[in-house]
Amino acid sequence: MVAETISVLRIDSSMRQHGSVGRDLAEVAVSKLRAELTDSEIVWRDLKSGVGHVNSAWRDASLGSAAARSAEERALLAQSDALTAEVERADIMVFAVPIYNFSIPAALKAWVDMVCRDNVDGATAISKSDAKRYKHAIVIVTSNHTLAGADDEFATGFMQFILKFIGCTDIDIVDATGLANDKQAILRAANDRIDAICQTLARRSLSAAAE
Repeated sequence: MVAETISVLRIDSSMRQHGSVGRDLAEVAVSKLRAELTDSEIVWRDLKSGVGHVNSAWRDASLGSAAARSAEERALLAQSDALTAEVERADIMVFAVPIYNFSIPAALKAWVDMVCRDNVDGATAISKSDAKRYKHAIVIVTSNHTLAGADDEFATGFMQFILKFIGCTDIDIVDATGLANDKQAILRAANDRIDAICQTLARRSLSAAAE
C-alpha cells in the first residue's frame, strides 16, 4: 500500500524575521515532523508581509455565490481562497504565535478572517462544522512577560477556539511564555514538548498506515 502524503502547514506570525523565538521553535517542530514523517510535504505561510483585511468590497464579494462573482470579485477573494485551500489540505498545522499586547498579532487575526470568511460578521459556536477528517494543530505561544493562562492572556484561548472552529481535531499548546524570567529553562521545556508531540504524531501516522 502506498503511504499517503501528510501535509504540514507552517504559519509564522512574528513580525521579526531574525531573533524570533517562535520562528526558531516552529523550525524545530517542522524539522522534527519532516524527520519523523518521511512522506510529508511542508507548506510555509509567513504572515510577516501582512494579509489582506476585510473591507466593504471584500465582504460584498464573499456574500454572493461563486458562479455569480465578477472577475473583480474573484480577484478580491483570491487570497482568501488560497489560504482556505492550504488549511483544508493540511493534516498538521504549526503556528508560531507571539503575544502582542496580550493577544495574537494583527496579521494572524487577519488570516483568521480570510479563512473564516463565511462567519466574519457573526461567527458563533453553533456554526462550528464537524471535522471531516483528523487534523492536528501545534500552537507555539511565545512572550517575554505575559504568561499563558494568566488573566491578561487572550491568545491561547482564542487560538484553541478558532482552530476547533475550522476543524482541528486535536490541538497541542507549546508554552514558551515568560521568557524574560528564565529563557533557557523555558526553551528546554518547549523543545521537550515539541519532541514529544512529534513522536506522538509519528506513532499515530504509523498506526493509521497499518490499518
